Amino acid sequence: MIKSGIARAKPRYLPLTLLVKQAALMFVYAWVAGWKPRAFVKWLSHWQHLRHAGAGAGEIGCFGPSPHLVWEATSHCNLRCAHCHAYGGETVTDELTTAEAKNLLCQVRASNIRSFVFSGGEPFLREDLFELIAYARGIGLNLFIATNGVLITPEIARRLKEYDVAVVIGIDAMKAEIHERIRGVPGCFEAMMAGIRNSAQAGLYFHFNIVATKINLDEVARIIDFGNSIGAFSYFIYNFVALGRGEQVEEYKLSQQENRQLLEIIRDNQRKSSTIIIPVAFPEYWAYLVEKRAIKSRRMVNFLSHFLGGCEAGRGMTYIKPNGDVWACPFLCDTVGNIREASLVEIQRRLASFRLEQNCPECQPCLFQPLCGGCKARMSLGLDCSLTET
Repeated sequence: MIKSGIARAKPRYLPLTLLVKQAALMFVYAWVAGWKPRAFVKWLSHWQHLRHAGAGAGEIGCFGPSPHLVWEATSHCNLRCAHCHAYGGETVTDELTTAEAKNLLCQVRASNIRSFVFSGGEPFLREDLFELIAYARGIGLNLFIATNGVLITPEIARRLKEYDVAVVIGIDAMKAEIHERIRGVPGCFEAMMAGIRNSAQAGLYFHFNIVATKINLDEVARIIDFGNSIGAFSYFIYNFVALGRGEQVEEYKLSQQENRQLLEIIRDNQRKSSTIIIPVAFPEYWAYLVEKRAIKSRRMVNFLSHFLGGCEAGRGMTYIKPNGDVWACPFLCDTVGNIREASLVEIQRRLASFRLEQNCPECQPCLFQPLCGGCKARMSLGLDCSLTET
């Protein structure tokens, strides 16, 4: 591990009051989701992964543990995924330099954010990635790599293990033809599966990202079953939002009925799974769980909202583009600042006051508004709440 002379981030276990809240958070989530005790305890037993996943988190929202920061380290990508909101492909000319990236990492270290995600594009195509990983770990940040998985060789997996970096692997089907249809490159399924096996054999904390669309909805439960069998610790189930390259495949969008089906798939699998399953761009899930629990007390809903945060846009999520532009969410293409021009602290103040001009009229009278808040990205596209009956 490379040492750094810069002050390190706060340890994961401080303050102790945060540990108490995190323990309560896990049990609240398990109770609301109806997580079967044996499966829940099995997940809890992986305490090293649990410590990694929850570093600094005070709640769970629509992008998982909150707060955390995601940086598109590069726009360069070796796949051409149909649903890619980032429009990954060629490298843009104004990506942050190594020095600028290290400055960003220092600013994150000085904030209350402890979890940092290298995303893309494909982050393994950034030549200085491991230099930045070493630097980030040297100042105590908790690291994740969001990747398509095809470049995770045994050697790469070994180096990630050395630096205690978790991998977030995108997988869209257990059928090669469906995965490759979505990902746009023949042969990428077997390469991705090899990357998963290499991650598992190296003992990495690995996690699956699944983008649920009209053409792979039936594959979601199969992917979860596969992940359970090979040792995945967590899942993000993305409700497909037609942005970036995804604008070209709007027919992939789930209907309202299919959204309800996806809610049921996630809940049914969470109840029996030994991994945690978090929907993304789908904050209605928290309202759906509470509704299924027949909770009708506003006081109880307000209590639960201290742990289950719903939409994180302008709250726990900080999303940074390759050139330093900062968004409130990967699916809200409104720049609130650029880290080349303002400090992260100043931009976070702007994020805290960020409000979407369009407000869902269904949210205000809804009992579950504190738990959900509506997906602001989907609101901006005029999409309906999945809990509204057609």
